[in-house]
Amino acid sequence: MNYLGKLKFSHSSSSDFIFEGALWFYNLNHEKGIKTNVKTYYLNDDVSGIANLFSGPLEETYLSKFIEGQYIQTTKLFETIKNNLPKLKESAVQALCSDGFAPSENQSKIISEILESFNSHSKKAFFIQGEPGSGKTYLAILLLFEIIKQFGDRQQNLVVLGYRNNRLLNTMRSILQKNTAGLDTVIKFYSTGRNNGLAEGNPENPHFKFVIYDEAQRMTKENINIALQRGDITIFFYDENQILNPEEEGWRDNFINQAKELEISFEERILTGIHRVRGGKEYHNFVDDLLKGNINPEMNFTNYDFKVFNDIEEMLDALRERSKDRKIALVASFTESPGDRDNPAKKSIENLRVGYPLYSGFEHYKNKNLKIYWLMDPKTQYPRFWAECQSNELTSCASIYGCQGFEADFIGVIWGRDFIWKKEKEQWVLGNNCEDNIGRPSLKSLIKNASKNNNSELAKRLLINRYRIFLTRGILGTYIYCEDEETKEHLLKIFENYQKHSI
Repeated sequence: MNYLGKLKFSHSSSSDFIFEGALWFYNLNHEKGIKTNVKTYYLNDDVSGIANLFSGPLEETYLSKFIEGQYIQTTKLFETIKNNLPKLKESAVQALCSDGFAPSENQSKIISEILESFNSHSKKAFFIQGEPGSGKTYLAILLLFEIIKQFGDRQQNLVVLGYRNNRLLNTMRSILQKNTAGLDTVIKFYSTGRNNGLAEGNPENPHFKFVIYDEAQRMTKENINIALQRGDITIFFYDENQILNPEEEGWRDNFINQAKELEISFEERILTGIHRVRGGKEYHNFVDDLLKGNINPEMNFTNYDFKVFNDIEEMLDALRERSKDRKIALVASFTESPGDRDNPAKKSIENLRVGYPLYSGFEHYKNKNLKIYWLMDPKTQYPRFWAECQSNELTSCASIYGCQGFEADFIGVIWGRDFIWKKEKEQWVLGNNCEDNIGRPSLKSLIKNASKNNNSELAKRLLINRYRIFLTRGILGTYIYCEDEETKEHLLKIFENYQKHSI
């Protein structure tokens, strides 16, 4: 079912074929048969029926389409979870197979290792590293449901999944709560700042059999120390290149050193493959080269819609065209306005990200009839935006804190004035506007005091991480509009060169 699902939903030419499944257990008798949803043959069966599934030899045109086909992702994580919740509680892996969303070989091995340690009553930590799009959030949720299946109705206080991102947490809770009352309680904050998160306070109380931490790169060393003691089996999914703020210390060395200090056995694993973005590894390499300052980054990815726009209204129109049969979303750099946390739903100047007048005084949109506001309320706005397709309205946009862990078919990136290209220097430099006051020190203060204590390099590294996340949220395509003119000119030149060579 897994293989069939992958062919049906992840093969670029799947619409040209009908895929049928047949299993032949040539050393297995009927009395030891396995229940399957496809035609099954056993030892001593007449297997000639397999040949009847084929109408004849394939024409060379179709044979080439099949052989030269590429992996594409047509399903989205939150939609798949929402549509398969009852089955997920029975068997997470089996429930996702027929939708072509079953785990890869690499992911399956990691699941097996973790469950084996769990069932042998070992006390162990797993540090699992993966770049954007490698399936960290997906695997964390899959593991959660596999453990819930083992515990049944007894899962409370035995298994838990922790997030720091309240937008992602509330979206997951919203999906689970609508299906089964109380199921959302297995999703918890690992860091709240009030000493009551999974990775805060007394490390022994409460204690769980199994604890999963997603986005663990955003932990402090103190968080890591407490988190390691919170469960018999603890799983940390992290990516050093997605650290957002200076106080976040989820580096590989910190995980290892804390485990050694506590004398906790641990295993390290790496998630291979790019499962979100259709452009695959080639697109990710392009993004890395672009953000490192390569003047002519190689754009050799195929089947991925990458565009840079000269005018924001052109980008919005292109996204609206895509929204007719696809999920779209806007993300924006944390510039121009800080957001009003006390009045998240208010149409105020503090919450206005694209329009006029702006909180920063930037007059870029003065002659545009546009009003696009920050998403601010994690309990109501984010579940509707990401899980219920309200993002298609293009009246709201997510900051960096509201897009980690999320995805859409097409993403529109509003590239702000915090990280800009200087033609004269032929490199990326810090810009002159940032409204991100989160953290101590905040990115805003780092940029403001860039000349002190290597703040400039730290700020640039954090901004590279942020833009890498922005540019890898889109499954099928990424559209970009730059608010800084030199940056726009630079990206347009790269895009135009790409268009010339791809014709």
